[in-house]
This record gives sequence, structure tokens and C-alpha cells, in this order.
Amino acid sequence: MTVISGIFLLSAGFCVLMLFVLSSLRRHETLGLKEWMAANAVAVVSFILYAFGRQLPPLLAYEAANVMYALAGALTLAGFRRFFSCRVPMVALSAGLGLYTLAIAVFHYAYDSFPLRTITVSVFQIGILWAIALTIFRARKDWHAPYPYLFTAATATLFAIGNAVRASVHVAQSGEVTSLLQPSTAGILFLSAGAFLLPVLTFGAVMMAHDRILASMGHPSRRDFLTGALTRSAFYELLEREWALSGRTRGKLALLMLDIDHIKSINNNFGYAAGDQALVDIALQANRVLRQRDCFARVGASEFAMLLDDTDREQALATAQRLLALIRRSRAQPGKPECTVSIGLATFCENESLAETLKRVKQARDEAKAAGGNRVVCATPGVRAAHLKIAAHCVRDESAFANAPQDDIFAAQVCEHLGSRSARR
Repeated sequence: MTVISGIFLLSAGFCVLMLFVLSSLRRHETLGLKEWMAANAVAVVSFILYAFGRQLPPLLAYEAANVMYALAGALTLAGFRRFFSCRVPMVALSAGLGLYTLAIAVFHYAYDSFPLRTITVSVFQIGILWAIALTIFRARKDWHAPYPYLFTAATATLFAIGNAVRASVHVAQSGEVTSLLQPSTAGILFLSAGAFLLPVLTFGAVMMAHDRILASMGHPSRRDFLTGALTRSAFYELLEREWALSGRTRGKLALLMLDIDHIKSINNNFGYAAGDQALVDIALQANRVLRQRDCFARVGASEFAMLLDDTDREQALATAQRLLALIRRSRAQPGKPECTVSIGLATFCENESLAETLKRVKQARDEAKAAGGNRVVCATPGVRAAHLKIAAHCVRDESAFANAPQDDIFAAQVCEHLGSRSARR
């Protein structure tokens, strides 16, 4: 057995070890876990094929080994995308794998060239690694302790640079190296780095997952003992921070307020244990529609709140309607009393205070409840926000004042706006 074959078998052993490590996260329902486990399983097969390439048919030694190695990289990227609740670019990944497979076959059967096959592998890995690094950096808002994320992103970046160097070396030394298993100092160095890439990235993913688990546990006083949701005080503290941040970055935020319909009749007719179970069920269904960056809290005896990050009104409405359907379905079981919720929905408006947004969303929730419950009502834009928008237009075009609503509040706000404009001049 050559040194390079031993490196591949050692890497396969590390991937098996990482499968056991990843399995420890299964009970936490970590997003991306399935993709990371699949990537390591595929990598084990790929490394074994690489190690015994001289004894295997060319189809297995070349096409199968390289394609499975690329598939492991694509699955790793998909895992990181799911971890941060980002869309997985399935079409792009599938097209990339198809072109990659075609290139490997062409540079084996049509024009047999080990350097060109190596360059193809390197270019594909550079794309995967840059995508992983960008995915992590773009999700900086979701970082808690920064070290696991910086470690993983830096690892992906350094290995991407390493692949670029490897491709350059093969361009410069075209024809000198003719096999992956041919011993050379540069070959052993690059293969050692590439073979241990996936275990190192998986190690970073595990650290990130543990960081998120620890953050989600939080301090006991920040979690409702029954549902596991954030407490009222913790939620409003977070809400104020996110509201201030969205004002600076012009980000989109949506706020949902939920109230259980007829909770008193459930308690009176079925007992308080049934009422508690209804609260737990609703929290479970809410967690099914939430992304990692969203927040969910219990803010009253039968009231909940959801803060949806980077979400417009249509997206928030779709989430709320899906939650209604999930709650109805989960409660439509023998022995369980019927339970529905009333939901108020509001998006944050420019020139509107947090208190005004909260007032609007609570009014929308109350309207949903008054209409019979089991529905979503979207709050209309606040009067102040709407008036200030018109006032700003009147400042730009004072002739528009004659066509604007002439109520006292609006007139006062226009005068205030015009006055502050004149003072600045």
C-alpha cells in the first residue's frame, strides 16, 4: 500500500468518526444534519475508491471516485445552507455536478489528461468552498459565539485558496504527474489537505450546531417553563433590539400576535391539563414554521408572539396561514378538544414607533378574535405613518396640500414637518 492510499483510508476513517459525532445531534433536530451525514457517508466510499484505484476498473477509479467526492462537497454546502435556513440552489448544484461529470469523462476517454481532471476537481471545489464561506459570513446576524463560525468560514476560504494553488501547479507542471497515486512531495501535500477537508468542515459544523444549541437553551429565566418559548420580557428585549436594527438597515420585519380561541372553555370542560397541552401543541406547531433566525415567545396566559426576520407582508401571511392549518390538523385527533388561534399580523412601517406597531398588531388580533377566531387579520398601516408619508410629499410639492386629508392631526403633522424643514434651511 502506498503512502497516498494510506492517507485516503485514514480520511475515510475520520469521516466514519464524524458520522458518529454528527449522530449525537439528531435529537436536537439540527438543520443541515442529514446533508452533512450524507456527505460524510458518500466521502467514505469516495476515499476507498481513491485508495484502491490501481486495483479497480477505470470507471470506478476515475468517474465514480471523482463524482462521489464532488457530491460530498455539494451535500456539505447544502447542509450549511439549510443550517442557516437559506434556499439550497438545487438547479445550480445539479447542473454543476452534471458539467463536472462530463468534464471528468471527457478528460479520461476523449482526451486522457490527469492534470485537466485535477484542475476540474479543483475548480469545482473552489466554487463549493467559496459558497460555504459566503453563506456563513452572510448569516452573521445568526452568530452567537463567533469562533465556530469564523473557524469554519476561514477553513473553507483557506482550502479554496489551496485548490487554486493546486490547479496552478498542475498547469505549470502539465505532463509531469500522470496519476493521483503517483508519489510526489507536492502531490502528497495537496492530497493530504484535500482528504482532510471534509472532516475539518464537519468539525466546524458540529461546533456551530453546539453553539446554537447552547444559545437556544439560554438562561432559564428567559424561557417559559411549559412551552419552551421565550418569556415576555426576553421577547420584548429582543424586539426592541431588532426594531432598532431594522430602522438602521431598512430591513423587513413582520410581527404576529396569537391568542388561543376559547381557552377558558377548554379549561372548564376538559381540565387545566388539557389547556396546558393545547399551549404546548401550539408552540410545537409554531416551531415547525419558524426559521432559525425567527423568534417565538409566550407573552400572556394564552397569548404568543412571533417575530419574522427579513419577511414582507405576503410572506408573513403565508406563514400565519400555514400555522393555522398545522394547528387545526394537530388538534383534529380523538380525545383532543378542538383548538384554534386568532392571529394579528403587522409589518414595521417607516416613521412609525414600536409602540404604534404593537398597537396595530394587537388590534388586528382582536379583530380576528371578534370575527370568530381561527383566522388571520392583517393590520392596516398606522395613521401616523400614512400621514407622515403624505406630509413628506407635501413638503416636496406644497400644492399637494390642497388635495390631502384636512383633519387636525394631519395638518399639525404637516406643519411640524414643514417647520422642521424650514428650521434646517
